[in-house]
Parts: sequence; structure tokens; C-alpha cells
Amino acid sequence: MSSLIRGTGVAWIDLQKYGRWVSRLMRKALVGCAAMLCVVSHSALAHSDEHKAKVEPLHTYGNSLGQEVDTVIAISASKLLPLLPPGYNVVPAAALGFGGPDQGLVVIVDFRGFDPTIDHKKPLKENLLTVDVAILVFEPGEAAHAGVNIPGAFHLYALAIHTNDARYAESLHRADIPVEFVKKIGYHRHMDDATGVGDLIVSVPSEDSPFQTFSSGQGYVSMAGDFNAVFWHDGRKGKAVLHFRSQNFRQGTAISRIYTQPDSAWDALFDGGGLGPCEPHPETGYRCVFAPALNLRYNDGTRGRLLLIR
Repeated sequence: MSSLIRGTGVAWIDLQKYGRWVSRLMRKALVGCAAMLCVVSHSALAHSDEHKAKVEPLHTYGNSLGQEVDTVIAISASKLLPLLPPGYNVVPAAALGFGGPDQGLVVIVDFRGFDPTIDHKKPLKENLLTVDVAILVFEPGEAAHAGVNIPGAFHLYALAIHTNDARYAESLHRADIPVEFVKKIGYHRHMDDATGVGDLIVSVPSEDSPFQTFSSGQGYVSMAGDFNAVFWHDGRKGKAVLHFRSQNFRQGTAISRIYTQPDSAWDALFDGGGLGPCEPHPETGYRCVFAPALNLRYNDGTRGRLLLIR
């Protein structure tokens, strides 16, 4: 048993109860999300006149194996709307069973990729770590023009991306994506890779707003079809589109705690969100909220591409 779990003052039996509840919630939410995103995509496409814009391919990405935990935090829409440019619409948390009609969803993506490549060049020896913070949005109208109007895809507006790979950070800077190179991201995975049961601790010593996630995986199973995630961001150079796709993957549920430095940017955003507060971190004193999560393993890695719509 992790000392961090014992230090929070939450009994293991409580986590098991949360796990069963989260598992039911996530199954319902995933079905609802796929349906809602498909319905809205057709509506958005009908009103889009972005076909005149130029789509410029910038980079391609790949890895041989990927592991990921996506924590989903329900947050008041009044906090999220000012963070989105015109043309992006928040997916209501209530529509997916995660919260109320006046809430949206922020997703924290903790990803590790083995043998990472950029533009098919020689892989780095060090694993790629990325921690993304993004808002779940309906498919933007420009998705068809960029070739990412994919049924069931998750569309997210990127607020921040943190990575230990300087090459990856440099490539995202080309599209004005808000990325921070953080050389010493803490990544401690005590999870059985075959079953998806175990813990993942990720620490981001960001200069702007440090935070940590502690996730307990409840297991995963093999899934049919593709898993698609599309990150969007509007910058000075245009509209960035970062699309990742995986075919052979496993998916399950997890429970996460998000620890944030008091009075920091993420602390202000996550305060009052998720499934409620939990005990502060026993060592740092960072404040904590509970949230459900997806637990993923990309058996054959992921394939990505970065586009810029000018």
C-alpha cells in the first residue's frame, strides 16, 4: 500500500467504492460522449466557412508503446468560458454524467511514450513524458477542413502542455501551442502493465503553476476501433491542430487526486471541482480534489500530426 494513500486519510475500502462508482460512470459517459460529439460535429460543419483557410502540415510524431491516464475534472463553466476563444463550445459535464449543467470538463493527460520520434527521425533514448491540461469541447467547425472530423474523437482546447522532451516542445512552439519544457517531470508508475491495476504518480514542477496527480488504476481491457484525441489552440500564427491516433489499445478506469499549490493558477481553476476535496498532500501541503479518470495503454504506440490552419 502506498504511503501517499495512507497519508491522505482515505481508507482503501473507500477507494474501492469510488472505483466501482467511477467505472459505471465512465462507461455511461464514454457512450454519451461519442454520441454527442457526432451529433454536434454535423451541426458545426454545416455552419463552417473555414474551407478557404490553408492547412499546413508541420510535424509528425510516433512511439512504440504508450501509457496514459486522463483525469476528468468537472468545473464551473463560468471559469472555463473566459479561457476559450470564439468558436469553441464547452461540452456540459451533465451531458456526460460527470457534473451539473453549469459545469464543463477539464482533462489532465499524463502520457508516457517509448522510443519517441519526430518526423520519422531517430528515436530518443529517453521516454517522452507529456502532461497536458485542456478543456473538453465540441468538435470545432474547422475539423472537416483539417481532416479530423472523426466520429467519436475527443476534441480538447489546450491550456498548457508540459514535456521533458526539448525537441517536442520546440516543434509545438512552431504552432504557438502553450508548451513548457520541464526537464525533471516526476513519473513513478507502480502499475501492472498487463492488467492496468496499480498507481501512477506524476509531478510537474512547472515555473507557472506546479501540481501533482496521484492515480489508482482499476484495470483495463482490449478495445475495438481507434482512439482519437485532437488538441486545438488559437495562436498568433493561426489555429493549431494536434491529432493523435491509436488503433490497438486497452481502456479502463482510474481514480485520481490532483494536488495543486495553494493560490496558484491551477489551484484557482480546480477549486470546488471534481468529486470534491480530499486531504492535502502530507508532504507539500498542496490542496487536493478527487476526480474520475480513464486508464489507457496503447499497445502499438500512437501516431500524431501537427497542423496549422492559417
